[in-house]
Amino acid sequence: MKRFITLRTEKGDRVRIDLDGWGAGLDRNHRRWTREPDGWRCVDNGDVARHTGLFFSRPLKPLGASRR
Repeated sequence: MKRFITLRTEKGDRVRIDLDGWGAGLDRNHRRWTREPDGWRCVDNGDVARHTGLFFSRPLKPLGASRR
């Protein structure tokens, strides 16, 4: 049985990672993701993705971010 995790990038994109173990995996575009203290980081392009809770569909923006 394959294990996977679904995350959101800081841009708001959803990423599904098929886990190789506890701290690494590949997404459907075959990019390597590793677990780090600040979230999951893509080795290929440097994107950061985090878990999202049940109540928030997008990660919260830091304080002071401008609203459009």
